[in-house]
Formats: sequence, structure tokens, C-alpha cells
Amino acid sequence: MIIGIDVSAIPYGTGVSSYTLNLVRHLLRIDKTNIYKLFFSSLRQPLPPEIQELKGKKNVKVFHFRLPPTFLEVIWNQLYVLPIELFIGKCDVFHTWDWYQPPSLNAKIVTTVHDLIPFLYPQWQHPKTITTFKRKFNQATRHPTSFICVSQNTRTDLLKLFPNINSKNITIIYEAAEDKYCPQTKDKIQKVKKIYGLNSFILAQGTREPRKNLDRLIKAFIKFKELHPQNQTELAITGKYGWGQDITHPQHSYIKILGYIPEKDMPSLHSAALCLAYPSLYEGFGLPVIKSLKVGTPVITSNTSSLPEVAGNATILVNPTSVKEITLALTKIITQSNLRQQLKSISLAQAKKFSWTITARQTLSLYQSLIK
Repeated sequence: MIIGIDVSAIPYGTGVSSYTLNLVRHLLRIDKTNIYKLFFSSLRQPLPPEIQELKGKKNVKVFHFRLPPTFLEVIWNQLYVLPIELFIGKCDVFHTWDWYQPPSLNAKIVTTVHDLIPFLYPQWQHPKTITTFKRKFNQATRHPTSFICVSQNTRTDLLKLFPNINSKNITIIYEAAEDKYCPQTKDKIQKVKKIYGLNSFILAQGTREPRKNLDRLIKAFIKFKELHPQNQTELAITGKYGWGQDITHPQHSYIKILGYIPEKDMPSLHSAALCLAYPSLYEGFGLPVIKSLKVGTPVITSNTSSLPEVAGNATILVNPTSVKEITLALTKIITQSNLRQQLKSISLAQAKKFSWTITARQTLSLYQSLIK
């Protein structure tokens, strides 16, 4: 079988980037038989080193084009011309990402649906993203496509928005956190605390944008400190700026906006935190939750969208629109060490349900079923 995968998302440092890279890496670990054709196109971005290093594998062929995303968006999402085989030759399956929907001559097309925010909450997205997303899905739902949804909630949203899709063409395959997310040593934890000037802290992770609900989290944390003025816990907000009105540095020394953190430091930062606070308003999956669960750190997250599905009973769930509920959850986590210890053991058990090896095996099984 010849499997084509669009890896053009990898350089952008997003959740889709991480998904694409980890899926490719783990497919190649478990599958030494099938041939993989990796399609990468960007006018300015160089071929990612993670893909460059795969060139030496016997069952990998890399196709590097310098075509701008706007060009591919026009020919594939708008005109729906020039099948993928014209770029990479014969393939049995082609797996797309969430930006383009190429036609094919014979290949079975698979696309992963990470979330449907541009349809459900357009106020949280850039207008260009909404337009591109709608064009992609217009083609995906009009032509034969197999959909991978990263959660049951995403599958439900997809069928509500596009009732014409045959539910048999949708497969739920969860994402996962990388293997490096595991309980860290005391030395690594102390080192990362020193690097970022932290001691006892609550971690917030994710791109700084309205959907992440950071304004309410900050209000809840300030309320907690007003009720417990002697408590030394800080709120550490990590993640690069995305779009929309950014949070500003509050006039409180106990709130630290750290910005982008190198990925190499993130497992230790998750391990060092008293808790991950992730009151997002909507998630297709919620990868930061799994990252904290895997290192055994308690989590406060929302009782909406996919988050209860991913979290199971290993977290404290809150109404993300209620500052009061978030404040109460923070108070419980910060002041009750026995609760943190109890959640740690449950967290590690819940995290075992998600692994990239499982994701890769289920994805490969889907490819094989399409060919049969």
C-alpha cells in the first residue's frame, strides 16, 4: 500500500503540527512494509528537519514543493482541480490536514477533523481562517472522504453541521501526548522552576486567544488571593499570543505571563505545577489536559465540549463561564494536598488510555480498511 500524507502543517508550531508529526513518526515505527509519500509545500518555510531526517528510511519518499498555501487553497478548495497524484504519483490513500482538500484520481482521501470552531464560534477565529476552513469542508463533504474525529464530541459536531455525511465514514481516533510527558525527576522540576522564577504555581497553557478564557481564570485567581492573602501560590501563564485582545500584565506580582516556552521545558513545567488550570470555552480534544495527566499533575478544566470526555473522572470540572466555580476549584486544589495526591493517581490511570502508538495503529487500520 502507498500512503500519502500532507505534512505541510508541521512548521507552524500548532496542535495540528504536533498531531501530524507524531502521527507520521509513529506510523513509521509500527509499519515497515507500506510506502509513505510525504507531501510538503511552502513558499518560504524550509523542509522541516524532522521530515528531512526521514528521507533516509527505505519506505519514505519526500515530495518538497515551493508553492504558496494561497495557490493550493485556490486550486484544491475552490477549483478542485489538479489531483494529488500529479504531485506525488500513485498512492492508495492520501491523508490531508485541515487546510486543503485535494482531489484524487484513485486514492482514498482521509481528513482529520480537530475541531469545528470556525463554524460553531466564528467570533473566535480570523476571517481568513473561517473562509479557508469552509471551502475545505465544502469539498470534503461533497466528495468521497473518510473523516477521523479526535473525539466523540467532534464527531457529534460534524454530524450536526453536515447531516449529509454518512456516519459510517467517520472514525473516532484520539490524539495523545508525546512519550516525554511522564513524571519528571526532582532535579528537573527544580531546574525548570529556577529558569522561570517559579516556586508554588498554577499552570495555564495554550495560545493566548479569547477561546482559552484566560480573562476569567485571572479574575478567579485574583479572587482566590483576596480570600487567602497569605498564600504564596502564583499563576504562570504560558503560550504565545494568537489573536484578538491579548491579556496584559496585571498589577499583581503573583500573576506571571511567561509567553512561549520551549517544548523541551514543558514536561518539567507540567510536573512542577500544583495544577493545570485549563478552563477553555471549547476544545476539539484538549491536548494540554492529557499532558498534565501523563505527568500526574491535577487538572481543573471545563465541563463543556470534548474536555469531560478526555478528562474522565481524573479532573475537577467547572463551568468555564463562572468565575465563582473556577475560584472554588482553585481553592480546593491549592489548599488540599490530599486531594492533589488523590487526583495524581487517577490522572496517571486516565492518561494510559491515550498513546501515539494506539493512534497510529488505529489510523493504519483505517487506511487498510479503505483499500479492502
